[in-house]
Amino acid sequence: MILLSNGGHNTHRAAKRSDTIVVGTVDGIAVLTRSESGWSVTHRALAGCFVSAVTMADDGTLFAATHGVGVARSSDGGQTWAWVNQGIDRHDLWSARAGKLHGKDVVLVGALPAHLYISEDNGSSWRELTALREVASVSGWCFPPPPRVGHVKDIVLDGDRLLVGIEIGALLVSTDFGKTFSDLKVDPLVGDNDIHRILVNPARPDRILVANGIVGVMTSDDNGKSWRRNPMPADANYPDPMVLHPDQPDLVFLTAGVGWPPHWYKLGRARGKMFRSRDAGQTWERLLGGLPNGQRATFGALTIETWDGGYGLYAADTDGQIFESLDGGDSWCIIADVAAVSKGEFYRGLLKNRVPLATVDDVKFNPAAAARLDAVKL
Repeated sequence: MILLSNGGHNTHRAAKRSDTIVVGTVDGIAVLTRSESGWSVTHRALAGCFVSAVTMADDGTLFAATHGVGVARSSDGGQTWAWVNQGIDRHDLWSARAGKLHGKDVVLVGALPAHLYISEDNGSSWRELTALREVASVSGWCFPPPPRVGHVKDIVLDGDRLLVGIEIGALLVSTDFGKTFSDLKVDPLVGDNDIHRILVNPARPDRILVANGIVGVMTSDDNGKSWRRNPMPADANYPDPMVLHPDQPDLVFLTAGVGWPPHWYKLGRARGKMFRSRDAGQTWERLLGGLPNGQRATFGALTIETWDGGYGLYAADTDGQIFESLDGGDSWCIIADVAAVSKGEFYRGLLKNRVPLATVDDVKFNPAAAARLDAVKL
């Protein structure tokens, strides 16, 4: 089974190519099924709920994190769902990840304001990892749109290590099951730690790749002790969905918009693009081959599935188009249309002929970031 959402599970291994995709959209869950004639939407659930993230436990249980309603759980492949919010007291959720931490089966969800919750009983109950908010940088965490408070954007389970990305503010790591967290200080300025994505791979045990929404893709080769800014692709500024091939640790796929969200809203176009790097983000190739060029939408999700002898890439945009590539990103086709797949309010900001929206247009950046945005010529 393939999961496709903004803040959820985005790397999958399978014995053979999957025939089911579960998509988290701004209007619930869409289940796609593959037949001899191609992909089609065969089921919808959680209508009216903005699903920000979908993740899956090892036993196949699905979890959907939502903006405003908390967590829903499914034990039948996404056909039916039940709300499981015992212990969660902040229900605007932006990220979710299930897996093993210190050998234990866990599920984690991250909220706005930035709070982190963990379940050790498959979602039946949750407790907050309060140490997340005990790091020194917490007072500087923010997010440009109202209410201007940071949220948990990404969660990575890496053996005994838990990595948490705050938008905007910090990349945090815990090695003691969330009892304490350390700030890896990707950038000296708290306001420039815009952590969108965190990529790690056991074959490169000291390397961490980060998609930083303000300064671009960044790499550490010493487990976060030091960082360098990688060259961004030409005409790309705002990286968000980014995946790493699990068996080829230098093969990275990245989506990015031209300029930053305020530029998109002014122009009415994000011009979302797709890129591939074969050297862990040092150089990039633009991917087209069926992808739109210069479109209004931006990509809201990107997932990779590997199986013996091949792999597939799946992307979704803020217009609800689902794209598939089975040849490493060289060519793509649209396999379905669903509701928008979006980070936060991007899909609303990129609607044609929209009215002004306070939660979209009323954004405020720190001075350094604002100067960087002002310098971009579109």
